[in-house]
Amino acid sequence: MNTPTAFANVVYPTADLDASVAAFTAMLGADPVFRTEDYAMYAIGLALSAKPWVPHPLPFWTVVDIAATHAAMVKLGATALGEIADGSLAEIGTAPIVNGDPETGIVDLPGNRLAVLKAVDGNLIAINQPVGW
Repeated sequence: MNTPTAFANVVYPTADLDASVAAFTAMLGADPVFRTEDYAMYAIGLALSAKPWVPHPLPFWTVVDIAATHAAMVKLGATALGEIADGSLAEIGTAPIVNGDPETGIVDLPGNRLAVLKAVDGNLIAINQPVGW
């Protein structure tokens, strides 16, 4: 399995993105480096999402090969998750996946590939691979 190379970022859920952006911008003294209508990312690796997969902060770990890491984690008993129609996560095979690979849940975004798995102990593990590695 690929060992994580670094902490990538943490995504905080928010019901009011504008209010959260205002609060974090005031606290950090910097504006987001990237913003859409439902997502904001700060340069320090903190992100805010109005369409969160889960109702709590979710840290992501950077890996060199997301497909190999994902497969190894599943082989060790982790459950692959994917985004479903309401924006939440579900175990692969229990509901139609609307964003990402329907067999793995791996999502391809500009500059990154990411996935979330549920470990045997129930904890969520989020991994990402910068494109081009």
